Amino acid sequence: MPHLSYDHAPGLAQLADMDAFADHMRRAMIDTGVFPLGGIRVRGHAASSQSVADAAPDWLWLDMQLRIGQGRSADDRNRAADQLYAAARAFLEPCLGGRPFALSFELREIDPQFSRKGWNTIHTALKG
Repeated sequence: MPHLSYDHAPGLAQLADMDAFADHMRRAMIDTGVFPLGGIRVRGHAASSQSVADAAPDWLWLDMQLRIGQGRSADDRNRAADQLYAAARAFLEPCLGGRPFALSFELREIDPQFSRKGWNTIHTALKG
């Protein structure tokens, strides 16, 4: 862990390179200094359907959810949340050309009692 997932309006991909966004957010997660490299995952999905506000078809939005394991201080969680929100905004804002847009972010700690993640050979592979 951590895993950053996001859903976005289908029209957003016409204005912003969403593969580049995912990589930008991966680097932003590294830059926080809070998360282990081998646990970082970033994935996004365009919504296949939406109905927003007055149902106009061109409303743009991106909703991020970051799931992390327990054990980090509230200060570290707040700092990481602020840094990742700022990174997303810095990437997306120039792409939007002033269009109406909604950006949201939520950080969730996973209860270890209900989490299963013992099989991960990425950490070992990164070590060489």
